[in-house]
Amino acid sequence: MKKENENFFYDYKVDDENRLENVFWSNASSRAAYADFGDCITFDTTYKSNKHHLPLAVFVGVNNHLQSTIFGVALMGNESEESFKWVFSRFLECMGGKQPICILTDQCPAMAKAIPKIFPRTLHKFCRWHIMNKHKDPLEKLYKLFPDLKDQLTAILNHPLMPSEFEDAWKALIEKYNLHDINVMINLWAERKLWISAYWKEVFCARMTSTQRSESMNFVLKRGFVTERDNLHIFAKQVNNCVQARHEAENAEANASTGTRKTVTRYGFEAQVMDKYTRAVYSVFRERQYHSTAFRIKTSQDNPNNYLVHHYNQSKEFAWSRHEFRVLADEAEGRYECECKLWEHTGLFCHHVIAVFEHLRLDEIPSKYILQRYTKDAVTNPDFNRRDYRTTKEDGTSIEYRRTILYSEAVKIINKGCSSEAKFQIALSAFRDANSRLDNEDAELENNEDAEMENNEQSSNQDNTTRETGEQNDIPQAENNDPYADIQPPLVAITKGSMTTDAARKNGKCKPPVPARPEPELDEYGRPKGTRICGTCNKIDGHNSRTCKARQLAKKLLETHEKVYGPTASSGNIKVRIRNLLARQHIPETDDEEKLDTDEGECFEDETDDEEYEQEDEDEDITEQEETQNTPDVDDKLENLNKKGGQRKCSVCNLRLGHYASTCPNKEKILQQQIIERQTSDGAIVKPKGVKACGTCNKIRGHNSRTCERRQLEEQLLHLQSTENDSNTMEDRSKEKKNRKKTQTTPAAIRRSTRKR
Repeated sequence: MKKENENFFYDYKVDDENRLENVFWSNASSRAAYADFGDCITFDTTYKSNKHHLPLAVFVGVNNHLQSTIFGVALMGNESEESFKWVFSRFLECMGGKQPICILTDQCPAMAKAIPKIFPRTLHKFCRWHIMNKHKDPLEKLYKLFPDLKDQLTAILNHPLMPSEFEDAWKALIEKYNLHDINVMINLWAERKLWISAYWKEVFCARMTSTQRSESMNFVLKRGFVTERDNLHIFAKQVNNCVQARHEAENAEANASTGTRKTVTRYGFEAQVMDKYTRAVYSVFRERQYHSTAFRIKTSQDNPNNYLVHHYNQSKEFAWSRHEFRVLADEAEGRYECECKLWEHTGLFCHHVIAVFEHLRLDEIPSKYILQRYTKDAVTNPDFNRRDYRTTKEDGTSIEYRRTILYSEAVKIINKGCSSEAKFQIALSAFRDANSRLDNEDAELENNEDAEMENNEQSSNQDNTTRETGEQNDIPQAENNDPYADIQPPLVAITKGSMTTDAARKNGKCKPPVPARPEPELDEYGRPKGTRICGTCNKIDGHNSRTCKARQLAKKLLETHEKVYGPTASSGNIKVRIRNLLARQHIPETDDEEKLDTDEGECFEDETDDEEYEQEDEDEDITEQEETQNTPDVDDKLENLNKKGGQRKCSVCNLRLGHYASTCPNKEKILQQQIIERQTSDGAIVKPKGVKACGTCNKIRGHNSRTCERRQLEEQLLHLQSTENDSNTMEDRSKEKKNRKKTQTTPAAIRRSTRKR
């Protein structure tokens, strides 16, 4: 950006380890916008906008179209007082020492200490939304106790009162609900001069009473431009894209303001305002003019230039709301003032003054009451180039001029070529001929550049050979004067809500992060193999997580482990996690299972410590037990292995090796061994009843869950219980029917009873 425009401002700060700590920058267009609309700004920080987690601080203002505009951007290593002082001082230096009239922030104590030291002539105000959100929980409890408290408190905060009237209204509210000893009301009253607008109505704030514009700008940046994984150079480019997008929206609104509009009334002052103000500002004026018709005006008896303006629907619930606003309207001197001080506070007229304008049938408003910042001509030409990108070539010709001429000529050819088939072919051949000639010109330029690069490489090789042979060259060697060559990347910032910075550094939480996006692997022709990052190995190698070789190798490793030590009792999700962890480690890419880490001298248990994994030749492998006979030594080892426990015992082999009866790897051999033992002992031929275990009784008896006797007995018991319940219900129903007949009072029954009597 500095090469495109020399008026691009940036500065940075490094720590003792030469790591980047703070950085601030502002585009040339942003500096020019601050010169026009830098009277009031908002400042706020946000998190998780870059991979280093550096807090993002944005200086935001409002332009003549009532749109948010960016004045400057900063990345801070921490939110200390020194960091805020450094950022504010760089901002002040960038803007030529011009201090804003008002700055709105949240209740950060470090920020509150730094602002008066750098901006001594600036009014610092707290955001009203942050104040109310801070005391949200205790206020909600009060709202539940007093249902009308919320509406009355909101009315006091929103009503255009003077300081004395606000204090009277607040005291009346406290007396009404007896809130003298409530901490939240005491805290709100103690900080009233920092966030209640009644105490700084004479200070211009450009219609901003909160940091809502900063919050919305942070949302726009994080929603459409920057992410938590961005490197700093990508982050800077995306922020610049956001600035350019704001300029495009501003230009679109400026073009819309040049259109013709119609006034609502025939008053001369409305036509004047429509001609001066932008479309957005005039819309606000017209809305207030519509609401001003609800006010009634009467002339003061003391002074004929004073008018008392009041709303026709006065509220009788609050004594302080029945207020008549005194408006001074002196046509001879051109003075129009209202005691609500809305024009002094925002630069736009209030309902009361507009009602007086209509009452007087005013033709023209004095020019001093129409601020230039809200007009169509608010954007001035500074003494520097405000364009962020170069629009003129080195020979002085303008790129925009060339584009305009070529576009107009191309449109003429297109219009003529569409009239007939012959003209269409002529125009098409002309375009193709011009395109081929331009391609040849580009090829020649590339050849010239390649030749220059080869010459430079040859000269550099000659210089290297002279250095190796010890020959001294008369031409002095150029020194590396790049000031950014030795700057290290910043540490991961510790933001609010986390542990302190010193504790984080001791715990190793502030290490430089891993690069977010690796470099792609190249094929034999030097081209990248792909653009997609594998979720398993975190490489760009033309494959995904499903076809990753590391994942397949880790899967083979698990399969080999299960072959040697038997299947584990872990669930499928745990196996997948183990496989992914193994795949992310460095595993040699080979298909030979002998080279995998499956040492037969180790026996791994699921619930053993890491020290037991490091012991070698402690237990024998299960595969050796299958191949050898159960000698006394092997039996002792199996008993020792079984003593470790911690898993479910298999009912077939009577061991705790992470499997059960249906998945026992030694089930067939154990069954055959039992058959042989019975044959040798009884002398009869014994055959196993089956192989699979029943799902109901969990026994191997040659049946399944459908033909299991236990299940059939359970079904018979359930059937008997259901029949007994049905019989009981039938008896109950018959009894109820008899009782109903006895108590039935039909006309025939009544006649029978009367006859008996």
